[in-house]
Amino acid sequence: MDSSFVLRQLFGGLTLSFILVLVALGLSVIFGLMRILNMAHGEFFILGAYVVVWITSAGGNFWVAVLAAPIALGLAGYVFQKGLLRALQRDPNVALLVTWGVGMIVRQTLQIIMGPAGLYVLSPFPGSVSVFGMQYPLYRVVMMGISAGIFVLLVFLYLRSRFGLRLRATIHNREMASAIGINVERVAATSFVMGSSLAGLAGALVSPLIPVAPLTGLTYLIKSFFIVVVGGAGHLLGTLAGGIVIGGGESVFQFFVNPVMAEMLVFFMALVIVGIRPQGLIKV
Repeated sequence: MDSSFVLRQLFGGLTLSFILVLVALGLSVIFGLMRILNMAHGEFFILGAYVVVWITSAGGNFWVAVLAAPIALGLAGYVFQKGLLRALQRDPNVALLVTWGVGMIVRQTLQIIMGPAGLYVLSPFPGSVSVFGMQYPLYRVVMMGISAGIFVLLVFLYLRSRFGLRLRATIHNREMASAIGINVERVAATSFVMGSSLAGLAGALVSPLIPVAPLTGLTYLIKSFFIVVVGGAGHLLGTLAGGIVIGGGESVFQFFVNPVMAEMLVFFMALVIVGIRPQGLIKV
């Protein structure tokens, strides 16, 4: 097997893992904290990509669009959580159906307004860089660096800040956290906004690498869900572990089979892991 092909697949798996971890982080925290699986999370992701499409097509700067995406989706997440989920979070089954319905509405609205075809964003760094003697797209390397920096910042926030302490306490035992004076509703709202912003940021960063289409978010939602289940809900390191398993596993399987079969195999592998460790690879 050609060594350059192996390196390209490995770096491709690393890139995919970073993307999926960014998308799944918000989903993981929201599910661990509120016990609600936000089925519209994939739409927050693809809307972040569409923000870049809209701004750059109007002549705006790519990096300005990348900064605008998490702000816009954070505001959307705030309105969504305050206006709808707050009243429904006592019944996770109803919330699941409602978020799925909202996701469907967003997808259909995007298809009507933007059309079903994928749109493309020009890479801000169209060149390549030599990595271990292999030419690899420069933007992918930059994106991995940005994603890693964001993850390190979130780990610091999660482990070292007062908000992180409140968040961990609320995830571990919501009733006890409320009893000791933590405003669990505020923690939930803040976490939902952060999760929505992360999804929007992930969509913005990945927009030059994928066709930006209304149904694309659904694919990333499914993969993110498997990451949360495999890694362990509400745990940042669990999300990282799940992202490596899903993203890296898919790239490894592509050594031997076509991409569609690789995706099926990685989902089967995820089901096996969940069967062995239903609490996830890293338990909160």
